[in-house]
Order: sequence, then C-alpha cells, then structure tokens
Amino acid sequence: MRPQRPDPSEHRKIRMALRAATFMKWAAVPVMGIALIVSFLIAYSWGGYFGLACFLLVWGSLLAFTCTMARCPRCGQVWWPRTAVFVIAPILILFTSEDETDSFVCRRCHLDIGLGLK
Repeated sequence: MRPQRPDPSEHRKIRMALRAATFMKWAAVPVMGIALIVSFLIAYSWGGYFGLACFLLVWGSLLAFTCTMARCPRCGQVWWPRTAVFVIAPILILFTSEDETDSFVCRRCHLDIGLGLK
C-alpha cells in the first residue's frame, strides 16, 4: 500500500511524535540502565522494596511518556522504536517488524511521516 500524504494540520503533531519516538530510540536503554543501578543502590541502603518501587516508578514514567507522546496523529498507533520495545515491553519485539523511525511510514494507517517533517 502506498503511503498517504499528511494534512497540513498534522505536521506539528508528526514532528512532536517522531521527536518523542526518536528520544525513546536513543535514550530508553541508558535511562533504564541508570535507573537499574540507582535502584540497586537504594535497595542496598534502604531496603529491597523501596528500590523496586523507585525502579517501577521510572519504568512507568518512561512507558507513560511513550504511550502519550509517540502516537500517530491519524490512527493513534504508538510508534515503538525497537530499542525502546526491548526495554519497555520485551514481548512486543516479537510482533514489530520495523519501526517508524527508520521507515518513516506508520505501520497501521500508512501515513507518510517524512512529508510531515517538512
């Protein structure tokens, strides 16, 4: 199926969503690695459950950020980069073939993201 041209009103939303998806592509793994190290330090010094709660708080905020910001403006599909999928929801990596940050086309509605960036 050929990619569909975005409406001029969708250009700003596409730029914001792709920026969030790109941030998740490069920052999800280091953020979760740092959060894991900090949660181990907190668990060692204050107790195991408090460290786990801090780790889950960071993980939940990262998931909420992705689910609210990195969405297609036309169909609402979350643009999951493959690195963020590995950190946030590893089971989803089995179902994603390619991410929108590489192909610049939405998987569900075939919206052409590249034209929305201009």
